[in-house]
Amino acid sequence: MPKVLDHILYAGPDRDGMIDDFARLSGVRAGIGGVHPGLGTHNALVSLGPHCYFELIATDPAQDVPGSMGDLFRRYDSPRLFAYMVRASDLEGIRDVLAEQGIAADLFAASRQTPDGRTLRWRLLMPDDNRFGNCLPKFIDWLDTPLPGGSAVPGCSLIDFHVGHPDAHALSEVLGRLDIAIDLAAADRPCLRARLRTPNGVLIMNSAF
Repeated sequence: MPKVLDHILYAGPDRDGMIDDFARLSGVRAGIGGVHPGLGTHNALVSLGPHCYFELIATDPAQDVPGSMGDLFRRYDSPRLFAYMVRASDLEGIRDVLAEQGIAADLFAASRQTPDGRTLRWRLLMPDDNRFGNCLPKFIDWLDTPLPGGSAVPGCSLIDFHVGHPDAHALSEVLGRLDIAIDLAAADRPCLRARLRTPNGVLIMNSAF
């Protein structure tokens, strides 16, 4: 069975500002998710359906983690689509396939603390810098944590998600080896695009690679 899109990451330096902007554009106010200890980030979530969600992820001002995602997002001049995450359970097997393609990846446990004090835990496989950049997905195994798409703030749905890359043929071969079904096409430069159906109409979100 093909691996499916789990969530789309929309990143920037200021979570509260991103929540306000998304609410103005979409008519839906994202719910606070929590803090990612050690990653330098915190987030807010909007459901795109029971199995998929939109994550507003930003620098957590309470954490100072040099070289982390939070450190990266601090330098963004404006929010943008950053990456996408595919749900999978065999992260070790995916790491081996990536290694065969000359792509190293870090496998590690992660967590976040919810506003009500619970700690949610999962595993992540994050490809290192590679020729496809963030057009190659990141991977998540939720373990026994309920899928956030089922409990995040409702009101939006995903129309489609698109990946563009100058070497789409090579990227398609890698995604095929990983059994990932994503809308992919050749493009002048790497890009991600999501179209969301919202109470305010169709909202198009883009990357800025």
